[in-house]
Amino acid sequence: MGIMKRYEIINQIIKDKKYQSYLEIGLGDGVNFTKVECQDRIGIDPKADDEHAELYECTSDEFFDSVNVTFDLIFIDGLHHAEQVERDIVNSWECLNKGGMILIHDIKPENEQMTYRPRQTKKWTGDVYRAWHGLQIKYPKLKLGYIEDEHGIGTITKTRHKIDIGFVSDITFKEYYENKIWIQKF
Repeated sequence: MGIMKRYEIINQIIKDKKYQSYLEIGLGDGVNFTKVECQDRIGIDPKADDEHAELYECTSDEFFDSVNVTFDLIFIDGLHHAEQVERDIVNSWECLNKGGMILIHDIKPENEQMTYRPRQTKKWTGDVYRAWHGLQIKYPKLKLGYIEDEHGIGTITKTRHKIDIGFVSDITFKEYYENKIWIQKF
């Protein structure tokens, strides 16, 4: 059996944990979002299809500044810049229900070209890995995990810890990739 698709992973987590609310940051073509099965679903993307009531056509920063709602599961797959991913993690943490989980997509780039900013390849992870690595270093007591996926999914389970801006690391792709940092400590 091959690697599960993102929506299959998300649906399995929702089913196993009995989650009722889901937020997806960064919809892309919308295929993942439309296949997620959850009682309450919200998707945000600057280019969202606003024909659907559960979609917000805005940036994640704008969404978090204007909406006061909490979620059981949040999937971060928006702008693949480490600094934006860091803000998305911090903002998501603040509106995550107790026992909830954040999923961070694209923490395992296949090659260095996939990490370049601005984007230069069809498949692109940006430098999401720098936010993931910094989170591991600055918050070693967080409950972090890893799920195998085409480009890796990092998991953060809600605990009493507080997360603040300022954890993006300056690790190089080569150091990250050669040491398989995405799966360390799990």
